[in-house]
Amino acid sequence: MEGQIVEWNDAKGYGFIDATTGERRIFLHISAIKERSRRPKVNDKVSFFIRDDEKGRANAVNVTLESAAGLPWQMGFAVLFMLAVIVLVVLGKQSWLWIPAYLLMSIVTFAFFAQDKHAAKRGAWRTPESTLQLFSLFCGWPGALFAQQMLRHKSKKGSFKATLWGCIVINLGAFGWTFTSKGYYWLESLMQSLLA
Repeated sequence: MEGQIVEWNDAKGYGFIDATTGERRIFLHISAIKERSRRPKVNDKVSFFIRDDEKGRANAVNVTLESAAGLPWQMGFAVLFMLAVIVLVVLGKQSWLWIPAYLLMSIVTFAFFAQDKHAAKRGAWRTPESTLQLFSLFCGWPGALFAQQMLRHKSKKGSFKATLWGCIVINLGAFGWTFTSKGYYWLESLMQSLLA
């Protein structure tokens, strides 16, 4: 679930969350927050699971604090990479082909993540994880990172995240390979065949 902290007693380490689904206020203890790099505060957005205690009261567990300001680092990484690609193209160090490849594949990948999340909520047919990973491998990973953060989809499953980052590393390796003489000539021949 997702929600917002509406009450927080920092001295005692607890407070309450209002869920976006309109659930009753949910108790939050500091020990339920993962990766406590900072203290929570009122108005922080959170994602979490609910577990009732022995008295039937709703408690938040496995709580993740949203980034306090600016882009989450995953989205920042994707934006910086895209800016680097544009700069390399402008300087003539890389082919212009990379810009539409990354932009178009990112849009397609984001759309597939969004469709899959919508299908998960409705209990409809899901997009296979292998398809999402394949789109990510072929230049769509910036869109996948944005989808994970903006849609809160496929952002918790450890095996999926590990595979996604494997795809990112492979894609970045292929991108770096095009700086070599063999990679450069391969890219040039690909461009010629596309423009022929």
